Amino acid sequence: MKSTVNPIADDDDKEASTRQGIQSIEVAAPLLAALAGAAGPIPLSGLAKTAAMPAAKAHRYLVSLIRVGLVRQDAATGLYDLGPMALELGLVALGRLDAVKLADEIMAALRDATSETVALATWGNFGPTYIRLLQSRRPITINLQIGSVMPMTYTASGLCFAAFMPAAETETLLRAELALNRSEKLDAPQSRKALEPLLEETRQHGMARVIGHLDPTAVRPAGTTRAAERLLAGFNAFSAPVFDQDGCMRFALTVVGSAAHIDESWEGGIARATQAHAEQLSRRLGYRPR
Repeated sequence: MKSTVNPIADDDDKEASTRQGIQSIEVAAPLLAALAGAAGPIPLSGLAKTAAMPAAKAHRYLVSLIRVGLVRQDAATGLYDLGPMALELGLVALGRLDAVKLADEIMAALRDATSETVALATWGNFGPTYIRLLQSRRPITINLQIGSVMPMTYTASGLCFAAFMPAAETETLLRAELALNRSEKLDAPQSRKALEPLLEETRQHGMARVIGHLDPTAVRPAGTTRAAERLLAGFNAFSAPVFDQDGCMRFALTVVGSAAHIDESWEGGIARATQAHAEQLSRRLGYRPR
């Protein structure tokens, strides 16, 4: 009897096989994620637990992952870690990242979440410099411009850089700004001693905060000018650092708006949203806290 082949059934088998292959990758993915999230090499029991997978099943998948170089196992300790292929893929992916494009996406999401103005600053030749700006859709907007260089001693973006950038990179500009504050008698830190509590508060909370005052005369010490308050009066701002894969501060992500709309609390919705979106951008740039 002549046998016949059903092309439809054959296609169905191929499709089922393809689906099964995809499912195998999906099953193995939690193992790779568990290795990426571990502080270091990890035993099979811990790896299986983190991936929510029976140890015997995890072992079978690890054998295949080791064969293709995505996972390696230490011959002496038996511990598992990411392999050379995983490292190569990670480096290639990082090399193809467009950091500013990723930041644009995060900024749009942050503005949608807060309805406030969102700005992105990077470290330039003259200090913290705005390179991206999304204005609030509220009737009152803030007079900020791309290319603006922000003071480090009395703006949220500036304090963020002063707190989280290496001191060797900020010291020269910071010393000059403190001297300018003294000579102009600004109502802003005029010495390292006066600035340090602000930097310590910023590091403690993982982000910078500047509270604007609707009545500057109520907070201005005698003998000082209002010059430092021109950027602040009536506006609150939070700024969180964004780190890259090397742990270096890449950007300051800032939300600024009317004091009537922005809760000044460290635990408020604006503060939490700013920090959460900065952490999300850091992760997308390859940063992993040590």
